[in-house]
Amino acid sequence: RGRIFSSPAVADGIVVVGSDDGNIYARDALTGKERWTFPAGDEVFSSPSIVDGTVFFGAHTGFVYALDTASGLERWKTRINGPVFSSPAVTGGHVYIGSSDGHLYALRRDDGEVAWRFEVGARVWTSPAVVGGRIYFGSHTGSIYALALQ
Repeated sequence: RGRIFSSPAVADGIVVVGSDDGNIYARDALTGKERWTFPAGDEVFSSPSIVDGTVFFGAHTGFVYALDTASGLERWKTRINGPVFSSPAVTGGHVYIGSSDGHLYALRRDDGEVAWRFEVGARVWTSPAVVGGRIYFGSHTGSIYALALQ
């Protein structure tokens, strides 16, 4: 097992965390017993989010994943154009996540298709926050952005 850099997500009696060994691990929240392991193919620094029985996270490969929380089976994966360090914010019908390619992405929650992307010109490693109809995030430019959700 590798080192853990992501923060754990806990829901439905399961703790989920990413590792630099390229895996996402799910453990029983009470016993610590392994529930499942998912091979993401490269380091996972993104902290997972669990919403409505789905685990969302990004990997260094540039893929964003949606997994079934109970089984760890892949529901979808979407390649974006750079390593992902950002953790996803999931609200409404979208998953919002930053990329090293200098964009914030909005992926459709049900199938992972790119709904839109916003270019900032520098890496987006921060994790977005969604509050009051806006999405907030920072980038390596040193700027903080606030975008109105549509």
